[in-house]
Amino acid sequence: MGTKLASIKRLLCIVLIICNIVILSGCMGNDEKSFDSINKRFLQDFSAIDAAVNSEQYDDVTSLSWIKSVDENDGYVDFYCGGSGMGSQTNYTGFFFTPDDDPLAMWRKNDSIHYVITAADFVETADGWEYRESDHDSGGDNVFIVRRLAPCYYYYYLHY
Repeated sequence: MGTKLASIKRLLCIVLIICNIVILSGCMGNDEKSFDSINKRFLQDFSAIDAAVNSEQYDDVTSLSWIKSVDENDGYVDFYCGGSGMGSQTNYTGFFFTPDDDPLAMWRKNDSIHYVITAADFVETADGWEYRESDHDSGGDNVFIVRRLAPCYYYYYLHY
């Protein structure tokens, strides 16, 4: 009887370990999209995306498998496409529309959700615009990258 009970306990421990692995792997999913991936799909679906922006009706584009959500904000429309990680190692990717063709529209408001980063903190690069927290004597590792997809449309990569 003792060996049978020990076998049941061992089996139960193995099942619990497997369940934890499955649960944690779901939390750390990776559907982050690269610039090239978003650019390719953006060009393929540009007509539908532009029509949605012009009509302010986003149901058709949220049904596209690669666009997870759409959020209208003051000065831009955010098309979230995926991310990876958890906690302080989280990445977000997507693109946004800005009617003023402002590549830093997401950082123009003083009450930005991106901490206290403003458009003035970005540096123009050969590929677009970039903010690296480590360059600002704060010791953090936040990185924000913006690249042009088309007039008024910009890819973003955010790492917190």
